[in-house]
Amino acid sequence: MFKKFLIISIVTFSIVAFSSFAWASVEGIWDVQGKMKVKVSIKGYGSHTDTADFSDEFTFDGDGAFDMTDIEGTWIQKKKSFVVKLDPEDISQYFEDAISDEIEPDVTVEVTKISFTGTEQKNGTIKGTLKINMKLYVDDYDLLTGKVAVTATFKGTRAEVAGTSSVKEKESSPSGSVFDVIEEELNAAIQSVF
Repeated sequence: MFKKFLIISIVTFSIVAFSSFAWASVEGIWDVQGKMKVKVSIKGYGSHTDTADFSDEFTFDGDGAFDMTDIEGTWIQKKKSFVVKLDPEDISQYFEDAISDEIEPDVTVEVTKISFTGTEQKNGTIKGTLKINMKLYVDDYDLLTGKVAVTATFKGTRAEVAGTSSVKEKESSPSGSVFDVIEEELNAAIQSVF
């Protein structure tokens, strides 16, 4: 009887003790690098696709808040997988402001889809994808509309010391290449209207 109890106790202890090591939380600061593909299609003017490297700093706070360069959201984790929720209205406003600052007419942006997921890897890194689909409307030109599809794949490692990520010091902007491609296509379409 004692032998059975001892074996059951050891097995139970092992399951409880080692199950907590199966995955850790992504909570903390991550230096992230990846590739971003941006496709811009302007109705009646064709499309253009560009791919660029990007880097950023992802912060997963313990209270469920998420932060990256210029964008905030919330996050949850189930086992090794995590999901980041970004507010479509915040993303729309962010892109509207940035694009309208660079081209002459104002632009209205409507986010139609956001997907931001990732997994924690056995080696202590993270990887995932961020997809954002948007519609563009050039306010001064009723017929000038377009679509933008952004797909980014990333890998990340934990920042060495909290708050000292090299990415923030470089003031990296993951959306820089997105703005460049959108502005280039919109400017070309606007010029052809004249």
